[in-house]
Formats: sequence, structure tokens, C-alpha cells
Amino acid sequence: MMRNTLSMAWRNIWRSPWRSSVVIIAMALGIWAGIFTIGLTRGMNTARTDSALNDYIGHGRISTETYMVNGDIAAYIPQYQEVTASLEASDQVSAWAPRLITSSMIQSGSKSTAVMVMGVDPEREGLVFSSAVNVVEGHFLTDPSGDELVIGQSLADKLDVMLDDRIVLTFQDQTGNIYAGLFWVTGIYDGVSNMVEEANLYVSIGTLSEALALPSSSAHEIRYRVTDLAELDATQAKLTASMPAVVQLDGWKRINPELGMTDDIMAQAMLIFITIILLAMSFGILNTMLMAILERQRELGMLMAIGMNKSRLFALIVTETLLLSLAGLPIGIALGHVSLTLTAKTGISMASVEQGMAEYGIASTIYPVTVPEYYLTIAALVFVLSFLFSLYPARKALKLNPVESMRVL
Repeated sequence: MMRNTLSMAWRNIWRSPWRSSVVIIAMALGIWAGIFTIGLTRGMNTARTDSALNDYIGHGRISTETYMVNGDIAAYIPQYQEVTASLEASDQVSAWAPRLITSSMIQSGSKSTAVMVMGVDPEREGLVFSSAVNVVEGHFLTDPSGDELVIGQSLADKLDVMLDDRIVLTFQDQTGNIYAGLFWVTGIYDGVSNMVEEANLYVSIGTLSEALALPSSSAHEIRYRVTDLAELDATQAKLTASMPAVVQLDGWKRINPELGMTDDIMAQAMLIFITIILLAMSFGILNTMLMAILERQRELGMLMAIGMNKSRLFALIVTETLLLSLAGLPIGIALGHVSLTLTAKTGISMASVEQGMAEYGIASTIYPVTVPEYYLTIAALVFVLSFLFSLYPARKALKLNPVESMRVL
């Protein structure tokens, strides 16, 4: 009986081929649009995350709880040599770089603003972060204890600073005394985020430790990279066991919680997005089935008159609705997967909004990614929504009076 119902439902769908084709194509395009949007958004977020990790976050951070709570410049990492020895001994750590950090006022000519001064090791910084490599003018720091300074392109534009200009940094050392130092710009870097460029600048760690009246081998934090980012938690557990208890290890999701939450938020948002699309498509299918029932009143009345019971009629209408919906499902998934596969290789240029995207650390060329993990969920949503939207047309058919329906011309 199930086979006969399925066969009859399939034939009924194609009694109006033009209308059914439009509905199937609309469903396929809706599914394609949802899948492609998910892949594009996932690719954009993945690129943003990778760029941020490479440019200014790193994979992990070692610091002290005191420094993370109140930013006290005197709360540098104790037993620094023991900590760095553990990093060197770990096979899972590919590179590490120490940093001293302090807030400062920067002044150039008649303009000034607040910035974060990063005291870095000129040799190690480039092993962890790309900002040391992406210097568009001049060069990165070379003297471990000189008066060189590397500034971001956005901050340079804001302060009207050029290569070889002199600027003044003013901040407090650990004793509370005011330090004012004259530095000259040896490099201008182009980071992934204009906001980060405006906030951070770089000097040599030896210069900053002396200015802050800190020991020569000191750091507020150590950023590091691991060989396998997927095993970051396991790597951190091993490092924690080998280091002094006073230090604190954080992964990139704790360093930048907003960046870490984006994946979870995006997954939920994309499911809501595809559900809205499928809901819109389901209303179209509902309308199509109601029209089909009105057109087939005489036929349905005759079927009930010759003995088709209500349960089988109900199953027939539900099956027709499901087939109409599911017919577009494989087409939409195939189109979405193929389009994502192709654009993942070529990329999609967003040059027209490049400046706005740069504010959020997103490159102007987006490389979508395939999202096969969503396909089963989408198929389940199509089935559930189609079934729910088939109940009203089926109920409408069950309410037909056989005698009155057979009189309809």
C-alpha cells in the first residue's frame, strides 16, 4: 500500500509539471542560497580568526594572574628562565616571544593619542606574529636596546607620522616616575585590523625594560605558537605541569573571548538563517498544495466515494507535499557544495568594501569553505517543515464532502 501511495503521489505532482517545477526550483535555490551563505560566512570568520592569531593574538599566552587582573607593570613573569626553558623543551611549541606592555601617550608634532607600547624581542617576534613581517615602509626593530619604533599604518596616518620622524612616548615606570623618551620611526607595518594598528606600536624589549625600571630578563607575557592548533588544550596542560605554579596559561579563546565566541554564535545564526529560508519555501509549497486540492476536489471526492479511507487520503496528501519538498533538496545541496568548492579555490573579491572590512580584520578576498556538517541538518529541517506544512492541506482534503466534491466541474 505504501508503494502504491508513493507512486500515486509522484504521478500527482507531475500532473502540473510547470507549477511543480517552479516549486522544486525555488526550494533548490533556497537551499543553495542558505548553504552558500553559511560557507561564505564560515570562510570569512575562519580567515578573520587565522589572521588575528597570526597578526596579534598568537595561539597561547603565559602571564601572571596579577598582571591580567590589574595590569600592574611590576607583575612580570617570575622564574622567567625556567618558563622559557619549558617552552624550548616542548615539542608541541613551535615558537615563542616575550613582551613587556605598558600604556603610553604618543606625541608627534601637534597631535597625540593613547597607545599600548609593546616591548618585543626583535628576533623572536617575527616567529610568532606576522606584524613583524608585514612592514610596508622601512624595517622592523633591529637593535635590542635602541630607540627604534615601529608604528601601524593607521596610527601613522592619524598622527601624520612618516618614516624617520621623531616621536615622544610618555608613561610611568614601576616606581611611579614619569618617563618621556624620544624615538624615531624605523618602520610602518600593515596589520589585519585597523583598530589594532591604531592601538599598538613596537619598541625593543630591552629599551622598554630599562625605561620601566624592570630587570633586563623580564616579560609581562609570553605569546607562543603550537605545531597543532587542534591539540592546544593538551599542549597547555603539559606546559602547565612543567612550569611554576605562579604563572597562568591561556589559549587564544581566553585571550580574545569575542573571537572565540564567534564560531558558536555564527553556527546558531546560520541555522536560524537557513530555517527562515526554508520557512519561506514551505509557505510556497503550502500554497501549491492548497491550490492542487481545490483543483482536484472532484477527483478526491470520487476516490473517497469508491472507498479510499481518510487515513490513506491523508497519507497521499502528506506524501505529495514531502516529495515536492524533498525533490529540490539534493539539487540545492549539490549546487551549494559545487559553488562552495569552486569559489574556495578562486575566492570572492570584496574590493569595493575593502576599507570597511579591514576595520574588523577581514581580508578583501574571501575564500568560502564547504560545510558538509550542515547538510544532514538541512535535510532534517526540510523534512520536518514539509511534514508540518503538509498537515493543513491534508486536513483540508479530509473535510471534503464526497457528494458535493463530485458535483464540482
